[in-house]
Amino acid sequence: MVNLDLRSITREISYYGETVTLTIVTDASYSKWGDATESTSTASKTAFVQVLTQEDQIVNEGIFQAGDKLFWFKGDETNITRGNRITHASLDYEILEVIPHLVGGTTYVIEARAKKI
Repeated sequence: MVNLDLRSITREISYYGETVTLTIVTDASYSKWGDATESTSTASKTAFVQVLTQEDQIVNEGIFQAGDKLFWFKGDETNITRGNRITHASLDYEILEVIPHLVGGTTYVIEARAKKI
């Protein structure tokens, strides 16, 4: 049996992770002329960053491309949701899929799959 320690995982992400900027889109709508408008706010977060390559299965499936990224956040982070954006290394990525990794009902890591925009 594996003994997982939530504090250890949180410490590792804090220590080895990179700082990214999360842009939280709170209201996306259209004007009467069809122009997109949105309200946003930003927050600084720490995450492991994984750059996708041609060898990754999700790239081979065609949903993501080489250069898109996976961001691995602490399990207690908030606002990691589809449609929000992450800025990393001066490039912007839109979160397309969020996968919470749970053990025994506790979220240890949140995986955000993001596409370069």
